[in-house]
Amino acid sequence: MAKQVSPLNIYPLLPDDCESLFGTSKMAVATQLAGKKMKVSDVKEIYDKLPPEFAEKYEKLADLLSPAIREIEIGAGDKKIIIGGDDVMFRHTLSFYNKPPVAVDVWDTMSDDELFERINKIQSFQKFYVGDFLYLDMIAVRSTSGNPETFGKCVEKIIAHSDLPLILCTKDAKIMRAGLDAADGKNPLMYACDVKNRKEMTTLALEFDVPIVITAAGNLDETKSLSATLQKDGVSKIVIDPGTASYSAGFKKTFQNFIKLRKAGLDGDKDLAFPLIALPIAARKSNPRANEKLPQEIVADYHETITASALTVRYADIMIIHGLGGHELLPIVHVTDMIYTDPRTPSSVEPKLYQIGNPDSSSPVLFTTNFALTYYTVESDLASAGFDGYVLAVNTGGLGVEAAVAGGQLTAEVVKKNFEEARFNFEETDYQTLVLPGLAARLQNEIEKSMNIAAVVGPMDSGRLAKWLEENWPPEKKT
Repeated sequence: MAKQVSPLNIYPLLPDDCESLFGTSKMAVATQLAGKKMKVSDVKEIYDKLPPEFAEKYEKLADLLSPAIREIEIGAGDKKIIIGGDDVMFRHTLSFYNKPPVAVDVWDTMSDDELFERINKIQSFQKFYVGDFLYLDMIAVRSTSGNPETFGKCVEKIIAHSDLPLILCTKDAKIMRAGLDAADGKNPLMYACDVKNRKEMTTLALEFDVPIVITAAGNLDETKSLSATLQKDGVSKIVIDPGTASYSAGFKKTFQNFIKLRKAGLDGDKDLAFPLIALPIAARKSNPRANEKLPQEIVADYHETITASALTVRYADIMIIHGLGGHELLPIVHVTDMIYTDPRTPSSVEPKLYQIGNPDSSSPVLFTTNFALTYYTVESDLASAGFDGYVLAVNTGGLGVEAAVAGGQLTAEVVKKNFEEARFNFEETDYQTLVLPGLAARLQNEIEKSMNIAAVVGPMDSGRLAKWLEENWPPEKKT
């Protein structure tokens, strides 16, 4: 249940003079392609300049490296989104690719003020996390008017106000055409095609050359048949809706359908090897717990969040939600970010000396590792306390302090070397003192000897660092 290509399969398809073409060995190129550190599209320009016989080798290489689950593009320009592209059932086997975009709905019966206010909320949402911002990605436009002209005008207003990719939501082909006309050139995702509107929706998908969602209300046999029929008719940009229920037995079936479809796709079923769309928004349409003491909206928020989070793990490639409250959005964007972080590559920051605030020669000097979560936690704790100082992010390959000390990636010699590379001179400071993380206390004596400075051990938890510095800085001057 995993498509894993060996560098040995790639090696015969590469040109012999990789050293001159790529600046590295043939096996190194094969290894990078196998591990997706290099994309097959990255080598196309080089193959195009090679003799004609290499055209066939490139085609074989592209087929060999194509993901088991088809990649589908939605949107255009800088905001274009790619979904799908996975090769494995479990993240720890290799990695998941193409983080699932989160689309928030609007509808065509909203007033202009309501519409623009909601769009502004979607576009302005951001959450800083481990050195980067998490955003919302798309707008799903629902037809609630039942009128093609109203829907088309709504889409026009959204495009004039936002460059986020769109999902056009209606099963009425006339309404869908109005939306596609308004969004011409924006490559929106059509939702949705079923057995009743298949012919009309297929015609639109081909005419506008846009991706389309197929849906069969959770019937997997009918889903496979729909996919095969659309492909026979010439449609290749397909997204599958397994059906989404958020409560009790309905959610159990939803969860199982997502797993069955992904397994079938990875096992080579070409009719089912497409990205999956989840609709956590469905939690608001049918709420069997509406009579509980909690307000219905709170219950719906909870189940929408749980559904989105669970299906991100198994195996939603894109989703539509309704809620815009922080209590709902934060869990969803954090889960999508964490699950789609490559487990083979620790999240890290550039190993270098960072200045916090406006330090001078009397300011504290600290170090931590270049593991992103560790560095940004330390930086945030110090910056929020208004401290001025220097923090060296030591290159440990992205490991945290405790693991790096235990594994030998964080030693006195490594710390010394990193300060030398940063061209930091302790003799130019007033106290010639370095503050160690509490988890690196065992390095204290070695650092003092090798660097000829004073070393003091700070707290184990950076949350107590600001208070510790208030009580322990400045130290006695080194004589």
